[in-house]
Amino acid sequence: MKFIPIFLIFIPIFSAMIIYLVHDRRINYLAFVTQITNIILYILYSKYFITIGRKHIFTLGPWNKAIGITFLIDNLSMVFVALTIFIWTLIILYSWNKREHEYKFLFFLLFLEGAFIALLFSNDLFNIFVVLDIITILSTILIIYKKDGFSVRAGLYYLAFNSVGILFYLLGLILLYSFTGTLNMDTIKVKIEFFRDTNIVKLSYVFIMAAVGVKSALFPVYNWLPRAHSAAPSGVSALLSGLLVKSGLYAFIRMNQMFNIDLLNDFFFLLGFATGFLGVLFALTQKDIKQILAFHTISQIGIMLMGISAMEGELLIGGTLHVFNHAIFKTLLFLAAGILINRYGSRRVTEIRGVFRDSPIISIFMIIGILSITGAPLFNGYVSKTIIKHGLYGSSLKINMLNLLNLGTIISFVKFSQIFFGHSNVNKLHHRTSETSIGILAITCLSLGLFSKSIMLNLFGIEVSYLNIFDMGYIIDYILNVFLGYIIFKLIIEKDYKIIKKLRHVNLSFSTTNIMLITFIVVMILWIKI
Repeated sequence: MKFIPIFLIFIPIFSAMIIYLVHDRRINYLAFVTQITNIILYILYSKYFITIGRKHIFTLGPWNKAIGITFLIDNLSMVFVALTIFIWTLIILYSWNKREHEYKFLFFLLFLEGAFIALLFSNDLFNIFVVLDIITILSTILIIYKKDGFSVRAGLYYLAFNSVGILFYLLGLILLYSFTGTLNMDTIKVKIEFFRDTNIVKLSYVFIMAAVGVKSALFPVYNWLPRAHSAAPSGVSALLSGLLVKSGLYAFIRMNQMFNIDLLNDFFFLLGFATGFLGVLFALTQKDIKQILAFHTISQIGIMLMGISAMEGELLIGGTLHVFNHAIFKTLLFLAAGILINRYGSRRVTEIRGVFRDSPIISIFMIIGILSITGAPLFNGYVSKTIIKHGLYGSSLKINMLNLLNLGTIISFVKFSQIFFGHSNVNKLHHRTSETSIGILAITCLSLGLFSKSIMLNLFGIEVSYLNIFDMGYIIDYILNVFLGYIIFKLIIEKDYKIIKKLRHVNLSFSTTNIMLITFIVVMILWIKI
């Protein structure tokens, strides 16, 4: 039973290899068998996990954990793995009508699932380095899968810049190894306990956080994300936004648990706000439906970082919960956007019209996603944002910073919502994707909102009595924000002033982005005074 985590990693990988080698459409159904098997194994392991005290550490082979391959399974990794299997299953279901014959696509998709689960269970720095490299390469292949010029350029940009970022992770790893003589994260945590103020530990922390910043698309090293998300197939875009970009935030939590250094907490809060503001600003200028969603991934990552930067209390809980909630509603929005792009033959929100009349069910699902991302009461996005806001009580400035980001999100999705109205220009010949996945995601968004109190109490043991989703004050406040957002949209955004057009076409070169990465590192070094 204790080795089920190994099966969760390697079953998708072995299934991917079988699919690739056999080249038979009937064998491709192994993708669904794999997901069902992993779901069953996860449920069995969850029961075992509870009986052993909700923490499981084991090393492969007869090695000391300081030098062996060690796995750590705790509450955080268990919830992440559940989310991973859930999202991957829906992506396969969504893509099936179009990709059921494409054994290569299924090979890369399943292999990526196994690699991502391996990242969630890894408890030593070198394994994380190797797995992150594998994830980067597989993601690149899926981004360029359409093989057109736009996707190839975006994929290569993603590969090159993420490779630069991972090199700084390697530098931090080398510094820690030279200082501690081990790569095991638990052992490192113990050994650096009395040496956290030394420059070598601080510098390794800065290098690793720089890599985390790149993987998470934080300001100012965000530029790869909108390129990759808009170029990839819609199912892959949903994976990138819903899960893969969260690998950086997952690493952020793990690395901060290991280093236990609080010198950059305020820095990361401000960085989260800057990331969120930048994401909202650029999203407001876009007309491409996938670019809007991509930049809102950046904005929501900023909100998550504002929460988890504290690494304790309600802020950490709210920020971590927003990671999961965002995965649900952003996957929903990207998958629905893919259906609309296929149906209407366009990606521009100014050209897609009459969606509610043509596709009322899809429209309802998308509206649920929009209500979730904008923090409407009754939906899951409201829950995590409210917990973050409650954790900020005592600082009206920080609360107003969070409110500003949410208002920007509302304005952007007022613009986005134009697609539901007007005269239709649908091209139904292009519809080849499943709506079942987005229906399940929409139900999940609503369920996680309606039953938020019992979920937080029963699963996490957290009391959130202040979270009243039926409070008329919260509902009125949201309606007023929507009204304000509509006015700002009509007076400013819809006018499409020159400054908006200039921002829309901002395109940072690869060299400029690398300069910004170096600047990011220098600012962190100056902040902690190495």
